[in-house]
Amino acid sequence: MSVGEVLSGHDYFDEEFGVSVSKLLGMLRRSFAMDMAFIGKFENGSRTMVFVESDNNISARSQSFCFSHPESQTYCRKIADGELPSIIPDTQSNEITRLMKVTDELSIGAYLGVPIYLSDGEIYGTLCCIKYSSDPSLETRDPSLLTFVADVIADRVEFHRNIQEHDNQIRDRIERLSLSNELTMHFQPIWSVTDSAICGYEALARFNTEPYRSPDVWFKEASQVGLGDFLESLAITRALSQLPKIPEFCFLSINASPDAILSGAVGELLNRQDAHRVILEVTEHSQILNYPAFRDAVQSIRKIGARLAIDDAGSGYASLQHVVELDADVIKLDLNLIRNIHCDRKKQALAAALVSYARHVKAQVVAEGVETKAEFDVLKELKIDKVQGYFIGKPAELA
Repeated sequence: MSVGEVLSGHDYFDEEFGVSVSKLLGMLRRSFAMDMAFIGKFENGSRTMVFVESDNNISARSQSFCFSHPESQTYCRKIADGELPSIIPDTQSNEITRLMKVTDELSIGAYLGVPIYLSDGEIYGTLCCIKYSSDPSLETRDPSLLTFVADVIADRVEFHRNIQEHDNQIRDRIERLSLSNELTMHFQPIWSVTDSAICGYEALARFNTEPYRSPDVWFKEASQVGLGDFLESLAITRALSQLPKIPEFCFLSINASPDAILSGAVGELLNRQDAHRVILEVTEHSQILNYPAFRDAVQSIRKIGARLAIDDAGSGYASLQHVVELDADVIKLDLNLIRNIHCDRKKQALAAALVSYARHVKAQVVAEGVETKAEFDVLKELKIDKVQGYFIGKPAELA
C-alpha cells in the first residue's frame, strides 16, 4: 500500500483532498509516534477505511491489513459510542479491546481515535491511529489535536460531498434531457452575398427547460462532470438528423469543441452522414493545447468531406491563433466586430485585413451578427462571402 492511499468508499476524493489529508494524517501520526493513521467511514453496517497513511517501511505489513470490518466489532464504533476512550495506550490491558477479534487481526498494540462529526450531527466515521506495540507515554497525551484534525477533515468531506451532490444533479439533468424533447435544434440561415441566396444553416442548440439555462451553461456543466462529449454528441446527432430536410445545395454548420473532435466522437457521427455538406465550427473560446494533434484529427474528418470553420474571428488573440494554426476553410467574423461596422473605420480595416488573409489562403469569410442593412451594405463593399444574423433571419426550427 502506498503512503496516503485512498482505499474505498463512495465519497468523491480528488487529488487535492488526498494531498491535504495525507499531510494531516502524517503530521498526526508522527506527533503521536504511531505506525499508521486512517479515516474510517461508517456505511451499511461496516467500518471501511477510506484513507490510510503510513510509513513506506511498514508497507509490506500493511498489505495484509483488513480495510473493512463489521461496524459493531470495531474500535471506531465503540469510541464513537463512548464505550472506549479516545486514547488506548495498551490494548491488552483494556478489558474490552483485549477480547476483540480485530485486536489480533490488525496487531493493535496502542490506539487513538475520535469521531468525525459532520455539521448536521451525523457521525461520518472516525479518525484513528494504530501502533503495533503498546505505548505507555500515550497516557499523558491530550486528544484535542485529534479532535481538531477530525474537524478539519469533516469540513473537507462535506465540501467534496457538496461537489459530488452538485455534479450528480447535473448528471441527472443531462440524463433527463437525453430522454426528452427538451433539447431542440434551431437553424439560422446563412446568406451568400455573391449568389443573393441562402446557402447554408448554422445549427444552434436550444434547451427548453425550467428553470431556463442558456446553452453555454449546459455545455460548461456537462464538461465539468465528464459529459461534455455526450451532450455535444446529442446536439450534433439531433442537428444531423435534420440534414436530409435541408436543400441539397445548402450546407449545415455545427458547433464542435476541440475535445469532442480530438476524442473521435464527432468523426464517428459524421461517418454516418453526408459529411461533405457539413462545416465544423470551432469557437475562439475553445482552448486547443496541442495544435498538431488537433490538425491530425481534423484531417481525418476532412478526408470524409467535412470542412472546418473558425468561429468568432477578430474577437481575441486565441481566434487569430486558431486561424493561423488550423488552415480553416471558413473564417467567421465575430458579431462584436460586425456590430455598427458601417460607422467604425477601425472595424472595417480589421474586417478587410481578414478578408485579404482569407483570399490568400483560399478560405471563405462569413460575417455573423448582421442586424441592419447599413452593416450588410458595408460588408458587401468589403467583399465578404457570406453573412448571417437577424437581418437575414433569426434561428428557428426547420418546420
